[in-house]
Amino acid sequence: MVSVILNLLIFCQYQVSVMGQDPVGPTPNSLVKPVDIPIFLAGNFGESRVNHFHSGIDIKTNGVTGIPVRSVADGYIARIKVEPGGYGHALYIRHPNGYTSLYGHLQSFSEAINAYVKSEQYRRESFSVDLFPDGSKFPVKQGQVIALSGNSGSSGGPHLHFELRETQSENPVNPLVRSMVVKDDIPPVISKLYVYSLQDRHDFINPVTVQLAKSNGTYTPSAATPVSFDEISGIGIETYDQLNGSDNHCGVYKIQGYLEGNLFFESSLDEFSFAETRYMNSFMDYRKYMTNHNYILKLFIDPNNHASIYHNTKNRGYIGLNDGNIHKIKIVVTDVSGNQSVAMMNVRRDPARFRHNPNDLPAYQAHFSYKEANSFQSDGISITLPAGALYDDLYFTYKVSKPLPGSYSLLHQIHDENVPLHVYYRLAIEATHIPEYLKSKATIAQYLGNKEYNCLGGTWEGNRMVTRTRNFGAFCILADTTKPVITPMNFSTGTDLKTLKCIRFTIKDDLSGIQSYRGEIDGKWVMFEYDSKSSQLEYWYDSKRIGTGSQHKLVLQVTDQMSNTARYSLLFTR
Repeated sequence: MVSVILNLLIFCQYQVSVMGQDPVGPTPNSLVKPVDIPIFLAGNFGESRVNHFHSGIDIKTNGVTGIPVRSVADGYIARIKVEPGGYGHALYIRHPNGYTSLYGHLQSFSEAINAYVKSEQYRRESFSVDLFPDGSKFPVKQGQVIALSGNSGSSGGPHLHFELRETQSENPVNPLVRSMVVKDDIPPVISKLYVYSLQDRHDFINPVTVQLAKSNGTYTPSAATPVSFDEISGIGIETYDQLNGSDNHCGVYKIQGYLEGNLFFESSLDEFSFAETRYMNSFMDYRKYMTNHNYILKLFIDPNNHASIYHNTKNRGYIGLNDGNIHKIKIVVTDVSGNQSVAMMNVRRDPARFRHNPNDLPAYQAHFSYKEANSFQSDGISITLPAGALYDDLYFTYKVSKPLPGSYSLLHQIHDENVPLHVYYRLAIEATHIPEYLKSKATIAQYLGNKEYNCLGGTWEGNRMVTRTRNFGAFCILADTTKPVITPMNFSTGTDLKTLKCIRFTIKDDLSGIQSYRGEIDGKWVMFEYDSKSSQLEYWYDSKRIGTGSQHKLVLQVTDQMSNTARYSLLFTR
């Protein structure tokens, strides 16, 4: 009986009075479950992901693939997408109520959809397709099986990614607010608090960490003394939600901050647009995540953060204390089911706690305003940041080092890779001693350490290579002359293929990455399915296109981003 209660998925109207927000999503009781198995979540709407808010919910499939997936309501297939990464195999169903449901990381589609997709893949000679069939082609009924769950695309394990979007705006909406409520009676966890100085040059001042202890349902600082605040401060919290029957740490729905009983900050994750999803890098402490993998959500809003998740926030959450008195801060964290956790702390103005000797602060080369376009030039490098690239003003740092082995420029350390940017900036690096014949193979690369690189490509302007990037870090020019590597997985000779139902390869490239591939049998294109996370290519024999009882020639070509091409060929008999 307990397991039944824990696994219950209730589709009903959400109690708006609990959340204090207008509900979003389809009308109550209008949806059915997308899977017949008990619902447990591995991830929920809006939770923290680097570079984006999570736009749906991740439904566990018991660690297996092949679970039937059903349409949650009447509608029609409006879009079918297949890609090596992203959502992999995905279906978009448009519903007459003004919403679209999305089903991602699928293993396969229903028979009719599979046949249509395969015919389009062969017609276009491309595994990756983005199809928009006419609305009358694939009508679906509520509860109709449309696909099987899988692990395709950028999935970290078998599960179903489910989304609801407003059809007109394409904005993802939180399905757990109104349309779909998972049984949950576990309040969120608030594990730590952080106090940030928001004074000038605050990016050089580490936040104060406040350890918490829980007593009588309330989190309070472990130390009895008041928590130190600067003259202007902001608060961050480590927090997560846990749902019944799942060990996963999910995101929280709402955060509220009160100073002396007055609301100064509120965020809630009801809906957002994809145009603003990168603001997650400002909502969380990006530096802390990149260095320690800690998700810390900020109860203050950076000057160039314009996300729509904030409500009723005063002075962008910046807290100014003008006296030496003790003040009371309360933080309330709420999940979609209305479970709440509260943290309380006494705070006092103590600017000395955040001060450093000016001689200890790092030197900087320029001051960048987030409001304006900014540029910097030095020997062998120039960068140009458009207005709005930064979330806050920046004391820009730069240093140059000798070339790395095998590189064709100096190594340029452009500020700090742990500082996020919202939009791309222009980066130009001067080459040193690169032979003319290698220029077509050259790329700007970000050095990640330990002989690893992220290649950005680029074009030549005289002796400078130019690209764009949304990262700070260390950059140089490399040349990629190495072909990709093609390795058979499930055979070694042509005779091995007589009874195999599929042919599998791994394809890997050591630097610039895979750009394209093409598989042919007897001179005709055949569909190799590509899974980018496993670097695996897979061709399933199609007897309608490839006959049996005769010899065939298989040819596979794989090309990297610098046009280096590897070729594999084999004669086999079926």
